Amino acid sequence: MEENFNEENSTKEEQKYEYPSETLENKVEIKDDDFNEKNEDFSVIMGKKTRTFLITSLAILTVLVVFLISYIIYSFGNFKGLQSPSLLTNNSEESSHTSGESEIKFESSTPEGELSAESIYEMVSPSVVGVVVYDSHADIISDPTSEGSGIVISEKGYIVTNSHVVGNSKQNNIKIVLNTGEEFSGKVLGYDSKTDLAVIKTDKTGLKAATFGNSDEVKVGASALALGNPLGLDFASSLTRGIVSAINRPASGGPKSLVKYIQTDAAINPGNSGGPLINMRGQIIGINSTKIAVAHCEGMGFAIPSNTVKTIVDDIIDKGYVSGRVRLGMSGKMVSNYQAQIYNVPVGFIVSEISSESNLGSSGVQVGDIVTKINGVSVTSLDAFYGELYNHKAGESITLSIFRPSRTRMSSETFEVNVVLLEDKGETQQETTSKK
Repeated sequence: MEENFNEENSTKEEQKYEYPSETLENKVEIKDDDFNEKNEDFSVIMGKKTRTFLITSLAILTVLVVFLISYIIYSFGNFKGLQSPSLLTNNSEESSHTSGESEIKFESSTPEGELSAESIYEMVSPSVVGVVVYDSHADIISDPTSEGSGIVISEKGYIVTNSHVVGNSKQNNIKIVLNTGEEFSGKVLGYDSKTDLAVIKTDKTGLKAATFGNSDEVKVGASALALGNPLGLDFASSLTRGIVSAINRPASGGPKSLVKYIQTDAAINPGNSGGPLINMRGQIIGINSTKIAVAHCEGMGFAIPSNTVKTIVDDIIDKGYVSGRVRLGMSGKMVSNYQAQIYNVPVGFIVSEISSESNLGSSGVQVGDIVTKINGVSVTSLDAFYGELYNHKAGESITLSIFRPSRTRMSSETFEVNVVLLEDKGETQQETTSKK
């Protein structure tokens, strides 16, 4: 549009210039005299005054032409500049991500002195958002499938929340709601169900990022605040207070052995998931993930430590998955103590499917076999299973102790196989029921 506008302007500039009427008349008279009446030589008829005027006019025209050409070149250059991707799209330098660079702000040193809860709320609440999740196949009048909380970690539009909040999926539609009520869309960049973390990316930039602190410095008994949206957006930006009840708590059930939680008695309710646990210096020390909710239990909330968050989130943003993970190339579930007694089999991991990429099949492992040990370590739970598995790297070989039950339950077979571990690039992520 600007190029056309400039071209019109330049045309108008040329049209504005008019020769003095007197000069045009003189010119016509000279020609008439020259060719029609006197037939004299043109150089003789041209008087000194006329020659001076023409030379001056030519100089003015030359300057004008140079000016117009310069203006057109300048305008075209500006137009070309406007065509650069950084201005035509939201992928400006500000919103780009440099591989290997963390988007999470960690304070290098712990500030001295504690702040009031009021000051911390004012500081952190603009960085805490509502995360509303819709089924990608739902129609326009459908209700959300889940609502939770999230934390802005970068002005470039990166938001961290729980994997279970986004439904352990990249496919669901995401709406982000600021504490001001402003709404905009987001997309799940990646998730990791084993640590219950997910990263959402939005095209909106200029968001206020929260500041994280070193979770290794967290002490039991220290005051802590939880901020989020308990029971959904109707109670958005609710602040609760408690203390750090314990550190390095293992997960109770589920394949989350990589996370050693910060336990807190600050009130955490459904909808708080994905929101921050904050120290009294206004730093994020954890992301609230779960709580023990039974009739006889009070104040048992758990947050993923900030140092764990940084490691996982950096990988998700860079690669879309968590690097350094391994997998056996099979799926299945744990045989409980009760099931073991009923079916007269040992506790272990029963195989339900084997990947064609794994050498489990060629090693003799079959569907229905039970893995009882990994390198001599008993598989008594999924925590034990993954805990031993993650002590190794992709390409390494491990020894599995296998129990194969008899169809008649009268006899059984035990043997060992060597299996080469595969790299887990997110293949083990499975769709699970959304929970808050």
